[in-house]
Amino acid sequence: MTLLDQLADPARWERFYRYKAEHFATKDELKRLRSYIDEAAYLPVLDGVRQGVRFALPKKSVISKMSTGKKRTVYTYPPAENLFLKHLTYLLLRKYNALFSPCLYSFRPGVGAKEAVRTLRRQAGSGAFGYKTDVRDYFNSIPTEKLLPMLKAAIPDDPPLLGFLSALLLEPEALDRGKPVTEQKGIMAGTPVSCFFANLYLSDIDAYFHNAGVRYARYSDDIILFADTAEEAAAHAETLKARLLSLGLTVNPEKEAFFTPEEGWVFLGFSCKNGVLDVSPVSVQKIKAKMRRKTRALQRWAKRKGAPGDKAALAFVRAFNRKLYENPTHRDLTWARWFFPAIETAESLGEIDRYAEDCIRVLASGKRTKARYNVRYADIKALGFRSLVHEYYRSEKTTEVPGNGETEHGKSES
Repeated sequence: MTLLDQLADPARWERFYRYKAEHFATKDELKRLRSYIDEAAYLPVLDGVRQGVRFALPKKSVISKMSTGKKRTVYTYPPAENLFLKHLTYLLLRKYNALFSPCLYSFRPGVGAKEAVRTLRRQAGSGAFGYKTDVRDYFNSIPTEKLLPMLKAAIPDDPPLLGFLSALLLEPEALDRGKPVTEQKGIMAGTPVSCFFANLYLSDIDAYFHNAGVRYARYSDDIILFADTAEEAAAHAETLKARLLSLGLTVNPEKEAFFTPEEGWVFLGFSCKNGVLDVSPVSVQKIKAKMRRKTRALQRWAKRKGAPGDKAALAFVRAFNRKLYENPTHRDLTWARWFFPAIETAESLGEIDRYAEDCIRVLASGKRTKARYNVRYADIKALGFRSLVHEYYRSEKTTEVPGNGETEHGKSES
């Protein structure tokens, strides 16, 4: 039976719903999924796939990355097709999980960022030389003509599934502002099934380093490796870049870094120094920069509208409660869900809390002088402020970071 047939089974959809409900779906997402299942809206999509009808075109969007100001291109399918692909991806990543090496931690059942950084800490021992980088525009740069033979080798037992996935990759068009355009889309960052393609395309590189006994890890487009000497780390880096080049890919020079045992290492927004995992300094600065920008924007808004300071402060609190804990758009994991399960100290969280409290005091008081401290901590709490330190200890570190394809594209923005 083809994997596609499982998408006709209402019981499997119910299991998928329970999985989403037990993990990290938002109320709105669960409501949409519930209606989709109750209305059996997946059946028309499946019927079209079985009959070879052209699948809906993905919509192209260009979005800004707040931390850098850079743009990235993402693609989204219409709601009915997108939920269909989410469930298919969920099934794909489980049925074909054995294709991937243990050093791959992205979009896989039972593993994720927490397992990656904790494994790396054990591998690094008391300190190691190493190299980390990421692949430039990985999802949208993968040459489909090189991926298709890999896909055929990976799925020899399911011709209908292979045909459907190949058709998605070979579709030359996307919708740009409502009009079909022909372009190179790679594996279409933002679409659910891109997670599976992203895991598959570099699986031979993962296997090479794993079989060679190199301390190596990959999470989507982020790669790190360790070595006993600086020379060995440099040699591994050259091997990696040569293998990526053979696949039509290059590394991002801005993200390349060699490190020494004394410096420790940074990966996926985490840092490890002296054996302790924490939020990396860069990630701390990114979230503080977002708070600073939001504070300035709210000051301008309050001045323009003549709004009281406490209203601006309340808007700040609500915005960062969503960013840190709620994330209603659900494109990526929330900030807290990404970091809390893995870190072992609240030191960086305390730094962020103090910065957030100061921003709130500035907004509430309208002053940057010492007079802002007339806004007491009790006043800040009354606005609904949720301390990262408090939430971290309250979570008791029981929440797992998913690594099973539940995000549309890669890791949470850190």
